[in-house]
Amino acid sequence: MDLQIIAAIVFVLVLVVFIVVKRKNVAIQKILFPFIYLILYRSGFGIKFMEKTAKKYNEAIKLFGYSAIGLSLLGMVYVSISMVITLLNLIITPITTPAVSLVLPFTNIPGIGYLSFFHWIISLFILAVIHEFAHGIVAKAHGIKIKSSGFAFLSLLAPIIPAAFVEPDEKKLEKQNDVVKYSVFAAGPIINILFALMILFAFPYVLDSNKFAPFEEKITYPIGFSFDVINETVPAAKIGLKSGMIVTSFNGQETKDANPFLEKMYYCIKPGEDITLEANNTLYTITTEVSSDGKRGVIGVNKFKNERRMKPEYELLKHPFYWTKELIRWLFLLNFFIGLFNLLPLGIVDGGRIMKTMLEKLFKNKEKANKIWGFLSFFFLAILLFGLITTYIGNPFSFIQ
Repeated sequence: MDLQIIAAIVFVLVLVVFIVVKRKNVAIQKILFPFIYLILYRSGFGIKFMEKTAKKYNEAIKLFGYSAIGLSLLGMVYVSISMVITLLNLIITPITTPAVSLVLPFTNIPGIGYLSFFHWIISLFILAVIHEFAHGIVAKAHGIKIKSSGFAFLSLLAPIIPAAFVEPDEKKLEKQNDVVKYSVFAAGPIINILFALMILFAFPYVLDSNKFAPFEEKITYPIGFSFDVINETVPAAKIGLKSGMIVTSFNGQETKDANPFLEKMYYCIKPGEDITLEANNTLYTITTEVSSDGKRGVIGVNKFKNERRMKPEYELLKHPFYWTKELIRWLFLLNFFIGLFNLLPLGIVDGGRIMKTMLEKLFKNKEKANKIWGFLSFFFLAILLFGLITTYIGNPFSFIQ
């Protein structure tokens, strides 16, 4: 059995035993119990750190919280519009690439790649701690008591998805002015997004696979390039090419990267012309078809990636190097996208609390505000559920194509 699967099973079993042993400190929040529920293990984890940090950098933390308000509203508008556009695309022009996916281990997330158990568990733990500590530190900077903190686990029958939580004094938070509430709610998702941008600044390869990680250029050498095959109907797929195959020659010429191929395909190759690619030690002859603009020959591939191999003298570094490189990439992706997700005006996330507070201020009538908030929450939840259905079951509007 694969080591990652064994680790995942052991992780779940250890959690179950831990929860049973520590059951006096455990609370259960029922969602669709016993199928979906949240387990909270209350402790004093990090409270002293939050208090010391809030006291030492009080004004700077307050300024961060105030700045986070504006950034969170921009993020909320962006992610909300993106979700509506996604819905329209799924209905009007159904796309083949899944639009919404669960972030679970052992899965190939469309357009991103394979997520291993170890990368998943480490990334989520770091993400959750950063997120919750930001909430707690900003709350404490405004004099709001932190009642407890600890670890949480979203359970799908058994505890699976790890998280963390910070529990401020909700009664005292409720008595604060709206600006303080906004800053506390916004701090978590904004710190995740800022952390992701810091990773991107330090390691640009997380967004551009053709950029190098630190030392990568020195310890590896180029061997060719790979690409994704768009679908099964394009010329590349019909002759047997698969996504991820490494191309080492083009029209009889050895190639170390994708640039010569891309230049000739764009400027020189006409529709109906034959080209040859050598991939995985097999020679493929492909007849190009006309591009959408009617000017070029194409074979139906995209997302090109220059491939490299570890130099023999650095072979011992291969697995730890690429494992760490992938961990940093997932830290960027999960912090950025989950940070944005948390800004949705959805009842269960921070964006929902921001929207609820805002609506109560705008309408004065709390009952009316709650009705609008409930509608928005239901609307975006419906989009998410529809997106998941199209990803894992199929798009009911695919007949439009």
